[in-house]
Amino acid sequence: MTEVSIQENSSASGQTDPHSIFETDWRIYRTLVDYNLFCHREIASILSKEITDRFPDGFKFLDLACGDAEVISRALRPLNVHRYHGVDLSPQALDLAWKNLVAAPFDARLEEKDIRRVLLENPQEFDVVWCGLSLHHFASWDEKAEVLTAIYRALNPGGVLLTFEPVLPDGVTLDAFNRNNRQYFRQQWSPPLSGADFMRMMDHIETCDFPETKTGWQRAGLEAGFQSAEILFAMPGKGYCQLFRFEK
Repeated sequence: MTEVSIQENSSASGQTDPHSIFETDWRIYRTLVDYNLFCHREIASILSKEITDRFPDGFKFLDLACGDAEVISRALRPLNVHRYHGVDLSPQALDLAWKNLVAAPFDARLEEKDIRRVLLENPQEFDVVWCGLSLHHFASWDEKAEVLTAIYRALNPGGVLLTFEPVLPDGVTLDAFNRNNRQYFRQQWSPPLSGADFMRMMDHIETCDFPETKTGWQRAGLEAGFQSAEILFAMPGKGYCQLFRFEK
């Protein structure tokens, strides 16, 4: 039987009116998931096979910026999970994650805490670290490099980081990338997103997302100490987001 505990750390959140932000944005996020606009189903299938092939005897799993953990918890249920550890800054998301994990057939722990602190507190603790659509929120190269180095240190020898991130095409500025994507996403995603939801999503992308090029993401991982940096999947069409595997 799963035991799920939430260790709160309200000082780590740093959010302005988090309840309002959550209520407004979570519905948009769920639309993206429910309509598979970011290929969550494909990613879950790849993760499941990758982990099963690599760790048939079981593994400890760290879910960074876990959100409601709905997609990942379903993907992990058939696997030999020794322990699940989810981390997020949103207490509302963690409440939903608790509901999704409470009946899972493995032990789970949830924390409201900054991911960098969790990584530093758990050296060589995990076999798999998953970070979906989150690393690109760190604005600078130095911040991304710092987090990747901390992930490397939190992994056991032979461990793996799997991360799904937007990828900036070579030779394209971020402004041009966002302009092109605004037009492309409007054609692809309206509907199911309403006009207002689409505009809010694009406002988030254009103000909060700082992607690297494919080579940039790979170089950051290798400089952090990982032995390899490979791409396992790219979103159809323009390959807006790609799934990277970094092996320790």
